[in-house]
Amino acid sequence: MTTKLFARDIGLEPGFTFRIQKCPLTHDYFVHSHDFSELVVILSGSAVHIIEGREYPVRAGQVFLIHSNVSHGYKNVNGIEYVNVMFQPEQLLQQSELRLLPGFQALFYIEPFYRKEMYFKGMLTLEPGQLREATRLLDVILEEHDRRPEGYRLMIRSYFTALVGMLSRYYQTSSGLEDNKALRIGETVTYIEEHFLQPMTLQSMADMAYMSTRQFLRVFTRNYQTTPMDYVIRKRLDYSCTLLRSPDLSISQVAMDSGFHDQNYYSRQFRKVFGCSPSAYREKMQNSGDISPLSP
Repeated sequence: MTTKLFARDIGLEPGFTFRIQKCPLTHDYFVHSHDFSELVVILSGSAVHIIEGREYPVRAGQVFLIHSNVSHGYKNVNGIEYVNVMFQPEQLLQQSELRLLPGFQALFYIEPFYRKEMYFKGMLTLEPGQLREATRLLDVILEEHDRRPEGYRLMIRSYFTALVGMLSRYYQTSSGLEDNKALRIGETVTYIEEHFLQPMTLQSMADMAYMSTRQFLRVFTRNYQTTPMDYVIRKRLDYSCTLLRSPDLSISQVAMDSGFHDQNYYSRQFRKVFGCSPSAYREKMQNSGDISPLSP
């Protein structure tokens, strides 16, 4: 039976689920899962990592992410030491600039699910110089976490964002795009993030990822908990919220400028996501002075 670990049971702070620890592992570690994500950086040694019942040899320099509710453990431990970062993605991975990095999409979203679904060998392996740079940032984060000086949460968020950005760059430069399915999908998601106002079809997105429409739809939906077209629509709706704050633009113009060619369709989608019409949203913003988009 797999043991389930919960953030509240291991002393992670409410509202700021984060812990970092440097772990020398001298024995096999039982298979378990948890309700938070883990970023693992192997510093030295080797072992066999068990993920969802499948076995993967790991060694110094390798970096991988374990999402919540994914079972994993270690066996055949051989002098391994690693840094383990436990966190909630929704608390620490909200920088919009990160989503524009194909390596980020691949390393933090696509690859973990590929590993779970099939024997996928796209794991990031850092070169010695890259591992030293990553270790340097991890040590700074570890010091902030252990000492907890004033503003330590802000500093942890900043340093962790820098670490994630650096690892995303390394992933992209170390992986051949043609051979790495996760990176190809990451490139496609980055394109969506940058060009969501342009015409898009499921077929065009699948072609960009070098996949069939059926396979792309299945993988994308599994990783992002929404379909590719609904992902595009949500991006357009969020953008339309910004345009609605301008009283000089008509609703039909907002719809057109947000990538919707049918105002009625735009209004239906807006109400479906935000629970009110675009006009009601605009009125609420004007009355309250609130400039924040509505939550779904």
